Parts: sequence; structure tokens; C-alpha cells
Amino acid sequence: MQPSVLHLTLVFMGQVDSGRVPELGDSLAADASRHAAFATRTSGAGGHVDDRPNARRGGVAWLTLGSGYRETTDLALDVDATLVTNTFTGQRRPRPHLTVARNVDAAGLAALRSQAEHLDLGWESVSVVLFRSLLGPGGSRYEPLSTHFLTRGS
Repeated sequence: MQPSVLHLTLVFMGQVDSGRVPELGDSLAADASRHAAFATRTSGAGGHVDDRPNARRGGVAWLTLGSGYRETTDLALDVDATLVTNTFTGQRRPRPHLTVARNVDAAGLAALRSQAEHLDLGWESVSVVLFRSLLGPGGSRYEPLSTHFLTRGS
């Protein structure tokens, strides 16, 4: 997976009328202003494999978050409430993670899990980006529509 497609998904919105992009951007700007930038670090790996005979998609593998988990969760809940996506409920909470592979098989997932404890992957989470997902034969491509920096003082 190329670094240019790595991101933490806060809320997946599905298909949205393009006329709403300015309104959504304004909402995300307000959300970003209420949160400070934060350090983020991976802490392990997870995933699942769909090995049913007629499965259309393979498995997915991700890195779990240690540092930054709470901050990413709080930000996801704020975005969900502001955009009224109703993604999260009292029973369905955010589970922040960094997707690193799709169409992964059991051996690939096992290899990631065994190596994840040796990874020291960290970054500073500094912005919220509204992306348009463009699906294609080579996988998803993400087009940024608006970027909003986390600005609240620490």
C-alpha cells in the first residue's frame, strides 16, 4: 500500500451530493477547531479474512492504535455528531485503526500480526480531511476536497 493512501477514517459517509461539500467542509472546520493536534502511534495489528468460496472481497488488515486512540475516538464522535451520520451509538463505538492491506489472505494477516510488535510507527495527527473515494481496478484513490487543521491549544 502506498503511503499516499494511508489515513485514519473517522466517519465513512457513503455517497453524498457534491453540492453539500462546502457545508460539510464548514462543519469539519468547526470540529477541527475544537481539537488539538496529537501524537499517534501504532501498537499492534488486526484484521479478518473472508475465505468463503464465493467471497467477492478478500480480507483486510490493519494496525491498531496505542497513543492517539482516545483522541482519534473523540474526534470521530465529534465529526459523527456534527455531520449527523449516525455511524456510532452507545453500542457501536469508533475503533480507530490504520488500514494497511486489502485482499489479504490468512498467511498475510498472520505475518502482519507477528511483525506488528516490532514496528515503531508514529506520526502527528494534525488535520481532518474530507476525501472523495474513487474506486478503480487498482484499488481506491482518495481525492482531498477540503483540509482543516486541528487548532485548539494543547
